[in-house]
Amino acid sequence: MSGRGLMPPPLRPGDTIAVVAPAGALRDETSFAAGVRILRQMGFQVKWPRELWPGQGYFADSDRNRAKELQNLFADSETRALIALRGGYGCQRLLPLLDFAAMRENPKYLLGFSDITVLLNQLVERVGLCCLHGPTLCSLPETDGSARQALYAALTGRDWMEIRPKHYEVLRGGQATGILKGGNLSNLACLLGTPHDISWHRAIVILEDINEPPHRIDRMLTQLAQAGKFDTVAGLLLGDFTLGKDQNAVETIRYREMVWRRVAELTDGRGIPVWGGLAFGHCPGNYPMVLGAKIGMDSGQGRLFRC
Repeated sequence: MSGRGLMPPPLRPGDTIAVVAPAGALRDETSFAAGVRILRQMGFQVKWPRELWPGQGYFADSDRNRAKELQNLFADSETRALIALRGGYGCQRLLPLLDFAAMRENPKYLLGFSDITVLLNQLVERVGLCCLHGPTLCSLPETDGSARQALYAALTGRDWMEIRPKHYEVLRGGQATGILKGGNLSNLACLLGTPHDISWHRAIVILEDINEPPHRIDRMLTQLAQAGKFDTVAGLLLGDFTLGKDQNAVETIRYREMVWRRVAELTDGRGIPVWGGLAFGHCPGNYPMVLGAKIGMDSGQGRLFRC
């Protein structure tokens, strides 16, 4: 995809956000209820299936039913945006069952991260529809106030034109512009060699992951590099990388530095800007990022901006 993506219409107070479950089963009804309450406090109506989701092992429902739910909600005139119930696993299994072109006929934001990365990037790549990489319904209660405010702004059409991150590292400086793509490292690596792989050519790519041992992070990054993914990428933004909540501060720093060092090694000589430590992904500061939008990186001024 080149150029600017199709931006869904902004939401207004009273508009309906539908909860969709394309991946994992509902585990925590307390988080579910809290997420619904937050969206209602923002002024939106929220709807979900009357009987919730029946569960199929670690899936919310069968592949066919999950695909049908997603397709139907995109076609539903009452639904103005979709938020994923949670991540987990399952979105990749839906790809052969979905009609992405039909989704463009009723453009609306799909919001989520982690396993939802698979669907977000397909919408960007196949039909040029912008999507929101940000909290799921069940992670919304753990998302901090500034990220929630940014999410509300994005949904209502007052999305950022410029971000000056407070806590990040410029691992390699420079400037770049490109279409924003990417998300969860594990899920992006799983698309390699499939018909659903996405182009990173001249894109600014975001990467994040959690609970992956260092050797597996190294292996996935190396696989991406050997597949040529870093050859013509415009820039890289590295979000949250941790081994989970039990990791202490020193261990977290060492782990992130390992990730950053390996990315720097694999992109050495490319001359592309690389930033690390941004607040998106599996962290409370899961700042919403509009995949499919054309953005710029300015390392000298420390800003991301919309083009």
